[in-house]
Amino acid sequence: PMAEFEGGMPYFGTPLRKLWACSWLDWWRLLSAGVLVVMDRSALSIWPLRSVVQGVRSVARTMPHWADASPRHRERAAWAAGAVGRRLLPDRPCLTQAIVLQYVLLRRGDDDAKLRLGVTRGDDATLQAHAWIERDGEILIGGAASPSAYVQFGDVEETL
Repeated sequence: PMAEFEGGMPYFGTPLRKLWACSWLDWWRLLSAGVLVVMDRSALSIWPLRSVVQGVRSVARTMPHWADASPRHRERAAWAAGAVGRRLLPDRPCLTQAIVLQYVLLRRGDDDAKLRLGVTRGDDATLQAHAWIERDGEILIGGAASPSAYVQFGDVEETL
């Protein structure tokens, strides 16, 4: 909750303190994720999903990578993609977040992280779609219950 200082200046409290306490590497991850979220969301509004995903994979795989993706890197990259996506795209950020995370992991040579898409029926009988990244059975972004809550399409990477 936002309180006010004397004189009407806004006080943002804990979120700002948490952000200020981040390491420089986490700041870099957040900045990179922000740029990628804007680029991916813009691309998704212009081109079909197939073109965006293939383009992201192609760019990520052709650029040199400096180090392999460690479990810690995967965790922090998922944190950054999720944090930025939730704030910049409050309405349905899952596909953009998943594409951003897959790009970041592919840049580190992590081909095992797979984009997953699924659908389910909502309470009002409409179809609800969701995207997540899965690696060796672990959900990196998109919610741990996603595989059981949604009917998955086949292997998205081969389908696209």
